[in-house]
Formats: sequence, structure tokens, C-alpha cells
Amino acid sequence: MKRLWIRFLLLVLFLAAVLIAVNLTGRKLSEDQKTERIIVTNRITDEIHDRILKNATGGCIYPVRISTDSLADSVFYDRRSEWEGIYGKAACPSKVSVHIYPTAYIAEDHEDREAGVNTSKTEYLSGGAVISPLVFTEEEVSDKDLQVAGNVYGLVEYHFDSMSYEILLLIMNVVLILTAALLMLYTLWISTRILVPFHRLSDYPERLSKGELTEKLPESRDRFFGKYVWGMNMLSDKLENDRSRMEKLSLEHMQHVTTLVHTIKTPAANIKLLAEAIATGLYNPNGEVYEKDAELAERIKVKADEIENIVSETLSSSNTAIFEYDPNVEPFYRSKLAEYLKEEYETRLKVEKIPFEVDAGKDLIIKSDFDGVCRILRQLMDNAIKYGDGTGIFLKMEKNDEGHFITVANNGKPLPDSEISYVFNSLWRGSNSKGVRGSGVGLYEARVIARALGGDIRMRTGEDRTEVVLYLP
Repeated sequence: MKRLWIRFLLLVLFLAAVLIAVNLTGRKLSEDQKTERIIVTNRITDEIHDRILKNATGGCIYPVRISTDSLADSVFYDRRSEWEGIYGKAACPSKVSVHIYPTAYIAEDHEDREAGVNTSKTEYLSGGAVISPLVFTEEEVSDKDLQVAGNVYGLVEYHFDSMSYEILLLIMNVVLILTAALLMLYTLWISTRILVPFHRLSDYPERLSKGELTEKLPESRDRFFGKYVWGMNMLSDKLENDRSRMEKLSLEHMQHVTTLVHTIKTPAANIKLLAEAIATGLYNPNGEVYEKDAELAERIKVKADEIENIVSETLSSSNTAIFEYDPNVEPFYRSKLAEYLKEEYETRLKVEKIPFEVDAGKDLIIKSDFDGVCRILRQLMDNAIKYGDGTGIFLKMEKNDEGHFITVANNGKPLPDSEISYVFNSLWRGSNSKGVRGSGVGLYEARVIARALGGDIRMRTGEDRTEVVLYLP
């Protein structure tokens, strides 16, 4: 998840860099286009200026303020292809208007000045318009007896199509911003709908490998992991069936070994008794003890003792399941353990309508093996579900000077007191296990893990209540 967001941030930074580069490039191109257009307008304005000066007679140019379309036609419209051929279509205006004013009108604050138009120089206005003044110098009008030197005699108004670079820049900005927004939304969607669920699913194979056969994986509404979920659930069923089969074979093996051991034990004892009788001369006619008979009897007794030792070892090993646990001790908080148990069992217990309460108390640190503790508590929870009466399961965490105590309690008929001392033996099942699936290995393995962690497990019963307490130092 962290790497995904780092890569997403790098992508956003890249898009931001592209956006800045596009804006800088667009602005440069836009300024270059403005410069080209001003060059064109200055050239056209100069030709109109020369045409007006050439036709000026009688002390004035025109008697009234007029819009002279003929000037625009002769200078620009009739020669549009020529202008566009020299400067390009984008640099040439789409409309040209010429406005001429008498000298007396220019001296007043006319509407162009009121509108804020700078009539002393060419000005580039918003919307693609350019205003270029017509100004005559004293040298230009001296031989024509005109009184307009230094004054604005008229204006040439140019209109251009929207600047292509500005449109392109706007489009690029919108596209890049929308792309970044869509990438963010898509990344959030992938993170919440795919990566977060898959992160939870990715723990499942590891838990299966550790023998943590938990609830089946639920299918998501989008069914993105349909085949994966189906395959993992099928693998879970296969491992659970294999484990049940192995436990059944172990039980049968133990029963077979026990029967065989007891079958051998009696003849071995009889052989030993016969050897002693021979050694004492019991079977000789005169009761005399022969040295060779005594020596052979002693050898038989030694061999009989060896058989008895082998039988005892075999019987002892047959009552012990082959299980070892190597703990990995690290500190963790109680809240982490409580959250794990709620996540693991709340849905299942809601379906079975069994009340479930977890009292973690203060959020203290437990220095132990988190996986091992979870494995023990899963076994205790499974037993509480299987052997309880369904009216409630209660888990409580406490601490005193000796260490931490985690109690799993359930309502229901408890085991007889005479059986309590056997519940943690390997392959042993109580009298309340009839019709309940199991092999008698779970509590034995839980105690092995607890002792490997330096703790222990004990069971206590009361009226219609069973409590199993896990102690951790």
C-alpha cells in the first residue's frame, strides 16, 4: 500500500511538471503570436497612415468622424492572401476597421479616452482585439498645411480569431487536471476495493501453512477474487480433511499400539517368571540348581527386562502426539489480540446467534508470541462453540504480579470433575464429546504452546459453566 501511494505521488508530480511545462511553453508561444500580430498590425497601420496622408488636401483630411471601409478594403481585404502569405493566417486579423476623427474632436475627451483605450500607442486588448492609433508628425503635415501634428487623428481596430495557442493551452490544462483527478479516484478505488481486501486475503495462505484453519474466505460483491477465494477455500477444506484423517489414523495407531503392547506385556512377564523358576531349579526332579540352567535363566530374564522396557517406552510414546512449537516472542498490545478475535469470530457467532463479549481491560503490552497465543485462543474458542450451549461466550484479559491471564468461558454442562485432569492429554476426549467432531489433539497442542511460552493452561468448572484460563508470564 505504501509503495502504491509513493508511486501515485510520483505520477502526480510528473503530471504537475508536465502541466507547468505546457503552461510555460503555451505562454511563450502565445507571447510570440502576440508579437507577430502586433508586427502585422503595425505594418497595416503604416500603410493606412501613408494612404490617408497622401490623399489629405485643403487643410484637413476629412470634415467629420467617419468609418472608412474603403481604406480597410484597399489596404487589407483586397490583399488578404498577400498578407497571409507573408505572415501566416494565424498572425493576420479577421476584421479591420478604420476610424477617422477631425482635429477639434481629438482635442476633447472623446469616447475612446473615456473607455480607457490608450490612444498613444498600439495596444493589445482582451478577446483578440488590437487598437493602433493614427498619429501624424510635424514633418509629415508641414507641406499640407494640416494642424494635426502630434495628435491622434484616428484609430485602426483589428480583430483576430481566438488565439490557437491559448485554446490549446486551455485544453491541455483541462485534460491534465482531469487526468490527475481520474488517476486519484481510480487509485483510491483500486486501493479500497482491490488492494485492501487482497491484503487481508494474502494472510490466509500463511495461516493455513501454520495449521490455522479458520473460517472460509468470503466472496466480495465485485467477485474480483472469485477463483482465488474458491481455490483457497478448497485448499482449506483439503487440509482440514487431511488433518482429520491424520488424527483418525493417529488414534487408530495409538489403539493398535496399546493393544499390541498389552498383548506383549503379559507374555514377557510370564517369560520372566519361568526364567526365575528355572534359575531356582524348580523344574528339576531333585530341585537341584544347575549352573548352566541358572546362567541361561539369567540371560532370559535380561531379555525379558529389555522387552518390558521397550513395551513401556512404546506405550509412553503412543500416548504422546508428535508436536513441537518454536516460539517467536515479541511485544504486542491487548487491543491487537482483541481486534483479531473479534474479526475472526464475530461474523461466525452472529450467524450461529451466540453472544460474544471481549473484555480486554487496559491496553497493556503482552510480551509473548502473538501467533502462538492466537492459536491457543482459537482452540479455546472452538471448544467453547462446540461444547457450549450457545447462550454466550465470554473472553476476559487480566493481569497481576504473576503475569497475564486470559479466560475463555462458556455456558453449558461442564465435564465431570473426574475427567478434568485428562483434558490436556493427547488423543483424549471427554464424555461430552459424543457426536461432536474432534480428535483430542487441540487442547494438548494448546498446552504445549503455552508451556513453550513459559505459561500454562488450566480448566475450572462450575454449575453450567466452563472456564479455561491461559497464563502468560
